[in-house]
Amino acid sequence: MHVQNIVDKAFLKALGERIRELRITKNLTQEDLGFSIGNSGKQIGRIERGENNVSSCMLYQISKALEITLKDLFDFKIHEKKKNSL
Repeated sequence: MHVQNIVDKAFLKALGERIRELRITKNLTQEDLGFSIGNSGKQIGRIERGENNVSSCMLYQISKALEITLKDLFDFKIHEKKKNSL
């Protein structure tokens, strides 16, 4: 089983939140966005929850569907949890 580290999870969560934010500002449902990139609303939901590591090609398709640049898609901060010190 592949285990992601904390930074990976924080990145995927922040990316998913950014996609959700942009999708909502465009008044699109998860199903709408999924359909526009040839995917499903369930897949978009998993991406938005940070459960899936998304390919660069899919991120490009999402940015085109949202009518934004990749630079704008990646305009977010990652909120990393610090590991507990013993």
